[in-house]
Amino acid sequence: MSNTKSWIRITVAAAACGIAFLGGCSSSGAGYTAVSTNPTPELTTLDQRTIDYNNMIVTTWNENNRMILADFARAVYIDRPSRLCVYPMPH
Repeated sequence: MSNTKSWIRITVAAAACGIAFLGGCSSSGAGYTAVSTNPTPELTTLDQRTIDYNNMIVTTWNENNRMILADFARAVYIDRPSRLCVYPMPH
């Protein structure tokens, strides 16, 4: 009786492995033509996704605007506190 149960278990395990092996090779609808025309559809540039690229652009604009304001403050001499104050100011 024990020998029959072990053969059933081995057969069931082998069938499960075979089904898993064959099922793992199935594609999710992306055929060769879809992959060959655009192998990396999630990338906008060579190494960035669309969200990464947009984040870079927004960060660059933000930094440039802040640098323009700092440059303007230095150009019109409003970037330092008044030296006429009686209290020492670290600047």
